[in-house]
Amino acid sequence: MPSLSEQNYSNATDNKLLVEGVASISHGSGSEKNTGAKAMSLLIAILFNGAVLLVLMLISFTFFEEDEIELVVAQGPRDTKTNIDKEQFQQSRQMKPTPASSSSSSPILTSVAASSNAVFAIESLADTNTFGIGDGWGKGASFGSGQQGGSIGFFGSRSVAQRVVFIVDVSASLSSQQFTMIKNELNKSLKRLAPSVNFQVIFFSGPAWFAEDEQSVKNKVHTIIHKGKKYVWKTNGGASRYYIESEEDLYTSSWIIATQGNIKKTGRRIEAVKKSFGTDWRHPLKMALQMKPAADVVYFLTDGVVGNGQQAVDEVIKLNKRGPEAKIYTISMMQPRAEDLLKDLAERSGGEFSIVMGDGEVKKKKKQKK
Repeated sequence: MPSLSEQNYSNATDNKLLVEGVASISHGSGSEKNTGAKAMSLLIAILFNGAVLLVLMLISFTFFEEDEIELVVAQGPRDTKTNIDKEQFQQSRQMKPTPASSSSSSPILTSVAASSNAVFAIESLADTNTFGIGDGWGKGASFGSGQQGGSIGFFGSRSVAQRVVFIVDVSASLSSQQFTMIKNELNKSLKRLAPSVNFQVIFFSGPAWFAEDEQSVKNKVHTIIHKGKKYVWKTNGGASRYYIESEEDLYTSSWIIATQGNIKKTGRRIEAVKKSFGTDWRHPLKMALQMKPAADVVYFLTDGVVGNGQQAVDEVIKLNKRGPEAKIYTISMMQPRAEDLLKDLAERSGGEFSIVMGDGEVKKKKKQKK
């Protein structure tokens, strides 16, 4: 049996071992806690840096400037007629408007071609945006007395109006290529009109008639049925000497609202019209200017010169000055010889002259500064 002193020594030894064991366990537990804290701190740092990077990426995308290029190709039906290709290339910038960017816009390039050779005419968006013209025509625009008009386009010439008349030459001197081009372009212009626009279409060769009229020709004598009344046009012997046999006053017509139904109906009349003998500018222009209320814009397209050209221009300008003056945009269809007279008519009425060349290029003639 151990003595008392030996028992005390044994107990002291056991107590020391117990204290050392507890300290060891406590030390190990503290190390594990430190390791977990370090891991947690690292994870939080990674998540924080990732969040900052994501925010920076979102900010950079917000101020990213994107260029969009749109190519629109409109092609006529592939049949025995001449295929007419029209290309419109528009480059627009989608970005926040600033004073600098609002005054300088990208150009629109348009081409009217009767063959694969397309030559571009350049127009500035800074001018057209005033009239609400974007990718196409026909958007509403405030006009005159506060009523709503619309943007108009025909063979590269653009305007804004509430009432517009398209006068197109259908004389026998037109080639099949020219005739097809005129019909396609006219139909396209009508389809782009806003419903707030009123329009009319007048055909002419020697005589003149509205697209809604019935027309027949026999031995160079034209019979026109306008609103149920017959008008017989004859000539004194020349292409520019047609008159109404009954000596009736030159008739006019009412405006057509540019609804889808009316445009389709007029389009069918455009497709059905045939070429005929004669060329006289006076009759169709007078018919357009006699409409009530007065036209805002008149587009006048012809393919040839006339013997009474200067007389016709002077008579039309005189008539135009009697009431609210219409701006007359003149277009020469592949006939440079008509340039002087048509340019004179356009400038004296506040319009613009352009010429469609043989390869389909549209050239605009700016008004000369005096």
